[in-house]
Amino acid sequence: MKKILIPLLAVALIAGAVGFYMYNKPVENLNNKKAEVTVTAEALLADYESNEQSANEKYLGKVVEVSGKVAEITTGEGKNKIHLETSNPISVIIAELDEGNTTEGLAVGEQGTVKGMCSGYLSDVILVRSSIVK
Repeated sequence: MKKILIPLLAVALIAGAVGFYMYNKPVENLNNKKAEVTVTAEALLADYESNEQSANEKYLGKVVEVSGKVAEITTGEGKNKIHLETSNPISVIIAELDEGNTTEGLAVGEQGTVKGMCSGYLSDVILVRSSIVK
């Protein structure tokens, strides 16, 4: 019985240590990562509105750099968000900024560029872990 119990306990401890490490591993910062796709806010939304499945293949889970007119800047829930205007009055591109990234140098009504990981489309296209491109 001891011959089985000791190796089983060792495997359980190793699995627990690996799980703890992976759970507490810091998230990769996208500030210095090169964008895989560069697009305007209008084109990004148009792609999702015309064919969501095709747009998901093109953008989902990728680092996307989006340019457009800033419609709104919000702070709340611990995250700053930048809304980029589109021609659709009920849909915008929402970029949720990473902690530590501020909205300095960007104002409502100005042209701006943000970079983030595309997480999909509901009625808005959402970019997470975003930052402002200078």
